[in-house]
Amino acid sequence: MIKTLQASLVALALTSTAALADTPWNTLNTYEGVSVNAPAAKVWAAVANWGALQTWCPVFEKTEIVSGGTAVGSVRAITLKGGPTFTEELLANDPVAMTYKYKIIESPLPIVEYVSSVRVFDMGNRTEIAWLSSYKRRAKDNATAENDDQAVMNLLGGVYRACLGHTKTMLETGK
Repeated sequence: MIKTLQASLVALALTSTAALADTPWNTLNTYEGVSVNAPAAKVWAAVANWGALQTWCPVFEKTEIVSGGTAVGSVRAITLKGGPTFTEELLANDPVAMTYKYKIIESPLPIVEYVSSVRVFDMGNRTEIAWLSSYKRRAKDNATAENDDQAVMNLLGGVYRACLGHTKTMLETGK
């Protein structure tokens, strides 16, 4: 599934060109969550490391801190396995509430105004991870089956599911 997601991300990135206008239209939302049989502190430690996305999100090959370390305002570059690089800015980080928020600065995907949050919820005997985002599709007037609203939402949802599923397995089995 990871290879399929990676191929889809690369294909979607290739359908995006600089000639496509960044005009306003519908805001899209993607949400995925998973329940993990592990303590919330352990789950938070796994997903909160701004400088190591690839450790819990296997579609990414590496994370490089471009500026600011891991403080709010810092910028990271994340690279897909065998694919393009994105830059993101950390907008908020609250370790007590176990949540952080970030935005994409530059991306090969046909999306703009992407803002996302990762949240960890202590549910007593289990922990919930929620990953949610809002964004707009860039190619409004030139939508194709590969980059229309539903394709973009499906792609991001697939990435989130792959990452959250990997994290669940990693934390529950140690693999």
